[in-house]
Amino acid sequence: MNILISGAGAVGAYFGGRLGAAGADVSVICRSDYDEVKANGFQISSVKGDFVFKPSQVLRSASEYQGKADLIIVGSKVLPEIDIPSMIKDAVSPDTVILLAQNGIDIEKDVHAAFPDNEILSAIIYIGCTKTAPGIIAHTGGPGSMTFGEFRHHKAGKNAQALLELFQKTPCPAELVDNIQYYRWKKLLWNIPFNSISVLGGGLLTNQMTDRGHLEALCSRIMYEIIDVARSKNIELEESLVAENIEYTRNFTPYATSMLADFRRRRPLEVEAIVGNVCRIAIENNIDIPCIQTIYALLRAVADMQK
Repeated sequence: MNILISGAGAVGAYFGGRLGAAGADVSVICRSDYDEVKANGFQISSVKGDFVFKPSQVLRSASEYQGKADLIIVGSKVLPEIDIPSMIKDAVSPDTVILLAQNGIDIEKDVHAAFPDNEILSAIIYIGCTKTAPGIIAHTGGPGSMTFGEFRHHKAGKNAQALLELFQKTPCPAELVDNIQYYRWKKLLWNIPFNSISVLGGGLLTNQMTDRGHLEALCSRIMYEIIDVARSKNIELEESLVAENIEYTRNFTPYATSMLADFRRRRPLEVEAIVGNVCRIAIENNIDIPCIQTIYALLRAVADMQK
């Protein structure tokens, strides 16, 4: 399998390295770390074993890709200023499968509009992985797992099955599902409260938001609002997931969320993909979500100040 990773940050580099070690031909589009990765590859320290990932091709843009990509994995942030179809179009052929390994909800429509005849997979990733220096990646926790499927609830094709079989040769747990949007909404149950409050609370770690007090109660209320919005899209999230998320986070080693890490580094925040799209769906379906709307307004103000 020939794989091109667009947006080869920490997560893209980690999964690309694992898939490369399993036998895939993996290339990366790498802008900020281009010189370091071109010379030395990615140096990856991992709780599942350290390794070096030397991509087959290190590129500045998709137009430089040599060969035919069977799969393009998009790992970039979902931001209004990033035009993903334009980023990958030069490497997309009629048979190329596009996998969106990104945060948020309702993120696939622009790519589908640009490439209506290509198979588009949507993926959820659970991993604690950061770039500590150019070309240096640290995988410090989390299973390093991927759940993926065809984004419209359609049955995924043979290329998705081939990707699953490739993952089975790696230490990365993977699951191919028919209802990937359920898993996207399920991840939002964690992403919206903990990412947002970590920033708005002035730099809170996960253990401070599971304090059995006001912050924990706020996280729970936000999750119940997400469940209401998901139901308006015919996604049934079990209410028991609220307590499960709280307890899981309480027992996890305290850490800074990905949005807090971006805030500290003055990087753009994924406000629209993670929170804004939920607010828009709620408005369309007349769902009352006062906590999430408040979070959204405040995060928008913080994001604007970051510019």
